[in-house]
Amino acid sequence: MTDKPEERVNLAMTREGFEGLMNQITNFHHFYGPKPIYDSPEARSRCKYIKYVRPNWDMRDGRCFSIRFDPCGKEFHSGYGETVPLYDQIVEWLNSSRENTP
Repeated sequence: MTDKPEERVNLAMTREGFEGLMNQITNFHHFYGPKPIYDSPEARSRCKYIKYVRPNWDMRDGRCFSIRFDPCGKEFHSGYGETVPLYDQIVEWLNSSRENTP
């Protein structure tokens, strides 16, 4: 990373990334209806049961810079000190086992 604003890497999530993330949550990590997550024990072990997705958008560049998932209360940020893009952080968490989730 650099201290020059014009050279900083934007780790925030784009609108397209958010839409892809919502599709993944709708298909594999939601509270209602028939779910493909029940197809295998391995898939069930990753299901996070997300009811609310609370993104924070920066209207200057139209990117999501932080997001919270409830009822689990898991939060992700793309601000100071982060080196992994927000989208990648969330996808890694969604694909991890529930037992490994704090």
